[in-house]
Amino acid sequence: MKLFKILCFLFFPLLSFATSIDSLDIPSYIAHHQLDAEDDGNGIFYAFEKKGTGALPKPGDYVKMKYVGKMLDGTVFDQSPSGDPFVFRVGYRIVIQGWDKGIQKLPVGSKATLLVPAKLAYGSSGLGEIPPNTPLLFDLEVLDILSPEAYDQYMMRVEKKEREAYEKHVAEQFKKDKRLINDYALDQKMRVQRTSKGVSYVINKKGKGDLLKRGDKVTVHYEGSLLDGTKFDSSYDRKEPFTFILGHRKVIDGWEDALVNFKKGSKGVLMIPSKMAYGRLAIREKGINIPGDSVLIFKIEVVKVE
Repeated sequence: MKLFKILCFLFFPLLSFATSIDSLDIPSYIAHHQLDAEDDGNGIFYAFEKKGTGALPKPGDYVKMKYVGKMLDGTVFDQSPSGDPFVFRVGYRIVIQGWDKGIQKLPVGSKATLLVPAKLAYGSSGLGEIPPNTPLLFDLEVLDILSPEAYDQYMMRVEKKEREAYEKHVAEQFKKDKRLINDYALDQKMRVQRTSKGVSYVINKKGKGDLLKRGDKVTVHYEGSLLDGTKFDSSYDRKEPFTFILGHRKVIDGWEDALVNFKKGSKGVLMIPSKMAYGRLAIREKGINIPGDSVLIFKIEVVKVE
C-alpha cells in the first residue's frame, strides 16, 4: 500500500486540464485536490477525513454507513436517505465491486473519500445518468457493523418505512396526475373516457371487429410525448410498427389497461398517469428521456390484430 503523494509528480502535466473541470480521471483528481490518498492495490484510492478506531469490515459483515455518490466533476448521482443509513453485506455483490473492496480499508468510525475506477463501478455500460467508463467518488461514513439479528430488525424497520413513504407518494402523485390529465384534455378540447384504473383515453376512429382482448397479438403505430408536447418516442419516425401480445406485461400498464377498448383500425389518444407508466423511475436510454413521475400521452393506431 503506497501513499499517492509519490505518484502526483508523474501526473503533473495533467493539472492544467484538471483545474478547469476537476478532471475526469482519478490520478489527476487526487493531484489537483491534494488528497493524501492511498491505493488499495486494485485501482481504488481512499483518503481519510477521520480514521475510525473500530473494526475493519470483512467479507460477510453487515456494514451500516452513510454516503454521497458523485462523478468527478462534482455531480451528485446518489446518496443515502437522510433518516436511514444504508446497510449492505460485504462481498455479496450487493453493491459495486469498488465498495465491496474499498470498504474493507475503512474502520468503523471512519469518514473518508473513496475513488473507484469505472471497471469496478458501472464499467463500459454506465447506469442511468452515469455515462459509460466513468470513475466515481464516494464520501463515506462507516457507522457500525451489525450482527445478523440486528441487520434483520433494522431492515424490517427501513422497509416498512420506505413502503409507507412510497405508497403515500404514489397516492399523492396519482391525484396530481389526474388533475394534469383533466387540464390537458380541456386544453386539447377532448371528451375523454377513463378506465377504472385511471387511464384516460379518446377514440377518434372506432375501427372494426371485436374489441382487443388479452392474448391478442397486436401491432400498433404510436407516438409518445410528455404533457408539454415533448416527443420521446415514435414508431412513425422509425417507419416500423410495434408488435406485442396484449396481457403478457410486455408494455406499460397503461397500455394494457386502455387498449382493451380499441379495435383493429382504431385510432385514439391515451393519457396515462405515472403510476400506470414508469412511476418515479426516470428513463434515459436509446434517445428516450422521460423524467420520473411523468404523465405520458400516446397517439395510438391499431394496425393489425391476430
